[in-house]
Amino acid sequence: MRGSIGSLRRQPNAPMPLDLPSGTEKRRSAARQASPSPRARGPLIGGLQQLWRWLTAPQTVLGLLLVCLLSLPLAMASTFASAAASQMEMQADEISTLATSIRSYYADNVIARLQAADGKAVFSENYRQMHGGIPIPATLSIELGALFDSAHNDGRIDYDFISDYPFAKRAARPLDSFETDAITAFRADSKLNRFSRMNRRWFGKSSYRLATPVYMRKACVTCHNSHPDSPKRDWKVGDVRGIQEVSVKGLEVKGFDKFSYLLGYVGLLGLVSVGAAASFQRQAADLERSNRRLKESNERETSMSDRLRSQVSELSLLGEVVENATFGVTIADMRREDAPLIYVNEAFSEITGYPKESATGYNCRFLRGPETDPAIVAEIRRALREGNPCNCVLLNYRMDGTTFWNRLTLYPVGGVPGRPDFYVGNQVDVTALLESEARSHSALAGMKDPLNEAMQATREATAFSRQLFSKLSSRELLTEDLRKFFEAEFAALNKLEAHLGDTANLLDGFDANSEAIFSSGNSASDS
Repeated sequence: MRGSIGSLRRQPNAPMPLDLPSGTEKRRSAARQASPSPRARGPLIGGLQQLWRWLTAPQTVLGLLLVCLLSLPLAMASTFASAAASQMEMQADEISTLATSIRSYYADNVIARLQAADGKAVFSENYRQMHGGIPIPATLSIELGALFDSAHNDGRIDYDFISDYPFAKRAARPLDSFETDAITAFRADSKLNRFSRMNRRWFGKSSYRLATPVYMRKACVTCHNSHPDSPKRDWKVGDVRGIQEVSVKGLEVKGFDKFSYLLGYVGLLGLVSVGAAASFQRQAADLERSNRRLKESNERETSMSDRLRSQVSELSLLGEVVENATFGVTIADMRREDAPLIYVNEAFSEITGYPKESATGYNCRFLRGPETDPAIVAEIRRALREGNPCNCVLLNYRMDGTTFWNRLTLYPVGGVPGRPDFYVGNQVDVTALLESEARSHSALAGMKDPLNEAMQATREATAFSRQLFSKLSSRELLTEDLRKFFEAEFAALNKLEAHLGDTANLLDGFDANSEAIFSSGNSASDS
């Protein structure tokens, strides 16, 4: 069997029973190299956790909130300053472009044409086809509108000169509802000088349209009423020819793209504020729980303090009772070597003559003497060894060497059954009681002989009376009165003898009990 087991063991240089294919081994090796080891992941995760704890700490959140609040005026001032600079730059570019366009228009279409015509001007809507032609006011307004539109590359501002009576050869688009309403309103109310409409959109671009009336002047009336292409020939001065309209679509304010930074900053401030609020709320909840625990702890401490005060008061009362007791009280510490006394009351000192400082710290065997009964001492030792209570009377010695009879009571306190931590002893000086019992015993013992003599005399008197009764009766000298006298005499003597016998029995029983009590003390005394 041992040989078969040895044959199954792989030799150190022997190949493995199963060889993995080379491709599989390479893939596993590559996977091991690609996957980070637990050691590599550990510090990274630990660092991220530590960073997260630092970022969510109340001190960090409060610091970030204060920094954000202090930086808010700087961020707003920087954003608005940048927006204002960009806006001023855009407006300056637009005004410069518009002024250059108007200057070029005036130079090319007015001054240059007058110079070419030797100062002779011809006013016409088709001024470009005429020698010395210059635009009429309506044409000027239309072409200036084109210049205004070209000043804004994004097409957000549109200028139009619109009339519901366009010249026949001039291309005109149909009027929309706003334009028709504006012309109707101006013609209905001569005091109305502007007509506008705001199209507000919460999502997308809003638009604003402003229309102002174009009134016919004297030169305009003369031209329109005589022009062959004019569709209306009864114009009057002050009539509303049409409107000039300015449309602003999706007004773009340059420079306010920087508001993305401000919005990001405000968002960051909001997140920090939310984090601060959450942190402070968590801190408030923690403080509330701490306060609740402190309150409960304070209530428990108050209750315990009240109970302790009550127990201290009770202990103080018990201490007063024990200290002022009329019998001796001692406490021995059984946990210490030789079980020394740790407390004696005043009565113990009065009984034994030992002051407290001379008694505490010592075993109570200092009360024994030459005549202390060893049997009772052995009984006390056995009770202490077994952890049982003990009651006995033994002869002890005071500090001055005099003896006294000690009725000793011992009982265990604390610890576990059979191994108490303390023993409490009560000492009562019964010397006077035992001496009184001894004297009573002696006095009663002295009454035995007289009582026996009285009993003997009673028996003799009874026998003499019976003899006399017999003699008188035989001589027929016994009268009725003498008969009654002898009967009463016999009854009295019998009763006296019975009482004397009972008294003798009582004396014998008392003598036996007193002998047992005294002998227990006397035997202790003898020991």
